[in-house]
Amino acid sequence: MDFNVVLWIGIMIALLVIEGLTMNLTTIWLAIGSLAAFFATLMGAGGVWQFAVFVIVSSVMVVFTRPVVKNYVAVKYQKTNSDSLIGRTARVIEPIDNSLEKGTAFLDGKEWTARTENEGVTFNEGDMAVVTDIVGVKLIVSKEPATKMITE
Repeated sequence: MDFNVVLWIGIMIALLVIEGLTMNLTTIWLAIGSLAAFFATLMGAGGVWQFAVFVIVSSVMVVFTRPVVKNYVAVKYQKTNSDSLIGRTARVIEPIDNSLEKGTAFLDGKEWTARTENEGVTFNEGDMAVVTDIVGVKLIVSKEPATKMITE
């Protein structure tokens, strides 16, 4: 058996194993390219042509099919109740300072850990802050005017 036949089959298997472990649709296209190079080897193509087939087929697969497949398997973002807090105004109850990694804000009857959207911006106790995002269980706040007011 030709070494290149074994090489391309080995590359394809390794890429399929990686794809199976990651499930990111990243190496599957290269595995298809290595399958095409395997067939080129069986048809008697030289090493340069085998590699060219691998690169061309892999590139075509990535460029033309990945975006289509990605739309079908993409995880849809599930909105949560916390998304309704974005745009609302929270009252700062402990000064917010990203450099000190501290800060707490009160919103919707609850205390939240808070951080500023922009480094270098700080809030003092009693300031009002607009929620621009929620990361984990932290409010990300800004000094921009709010569209909704808090209800306590």
